[in-house]
Amino acid sequence: MKDQFVIAYLADLTMNETVVSHAAALARMLNKGLILLYVEDPAYKNTPFTQIGQTLKSIEEQYADVHPSHIALRGNTKDVISILPTKFNGVVAVAGVNAKAHRGSLTHYRQVLRIFAQCQIAYLTVQSPCTSAPSYRQVAYSVDFRKESKEKLIWASYFARFNDSQLNVMHFDYSDEGLRKKWKNNILFMQKFFKGLGVQYQSHVVTGRTLFPETLVCQTAAQKGMDLLISTTTDTRDLDIIEWFAGVSEHRTIRNSHQIPVLFINPRNDIYVLCD
Repeated sequence: MKDQFVIAYLADLTMNETVVSHAAALARMLNKGLILLYVEDPAYKNTPFTQIGQTLKSIEEQYADVHPSHIALRGNTKDVISILPTKFNGVVAVAGVNAKAHRGSLTHYRQVLRIFAQCQIAYLTVQSPCTSAPSYRQVAYSVDFRKESKEKLIWASYFARFNDSQLNVMHFDYSDEGLRKKWKNNILFMQKFFKGLGVQYQSHVVTGRTLFPETLVCQTAAQKGMDLLISTTTDTRDLDIIEWFAGVSEHRTIRNSHQIPVLFINPRNDIYVLCD
């Protein structure tokens, strides 16, 4: 038995292969257990959990090399997601996103972000199956002037240390001296953190202007052939007037047309990380 687990959240059983293929890849990479999680939620009227037993057993047989187990519950999905680290020893979750899903679907991007809004572990959002092995060879993340940039470093180091991934730091070339100073401080922090772990990285400048900088980061990452993006979600306490009306960056990156998996980290003081 493993002490910590990757959680494959199977929303409505339409994206089983997509979700579980990525969850299994993470379980192998981190040497953690794998739990298939299904929640029958009356609010979404998805399939009763009493009818999905055979489906879960078939998935377990298909991914027997990582010895998955399953949990099927009835209740509020958001409440279940909030207890993943404390009740199930989850360290990272995987959720499927269908860019064409209707607004009420559990795989609609807004619903996924809403369900995981209080999640205390990182969660990987995926649009297509994991087809390469090893996976996540080129990992991208941005470092800007905000303190939240630092929250991506632990997970970036996991990919470098446990998967031998190439880390690619994306950043803008700030002309404002105040922003540039804050950005440099974050870079110095990252360099010191990585030096202690023996982690290397490459740096890439992102060009262009947009209300949503992370969308440019995602676009640049795709153009350079990177296969995973680490990103932080927006703290709802810090929303500006534009974000209230136009939405936030994660509304766009989660359903990016390049279908790059995005590992989201919520800006919280009580985020759980894996034991390594």
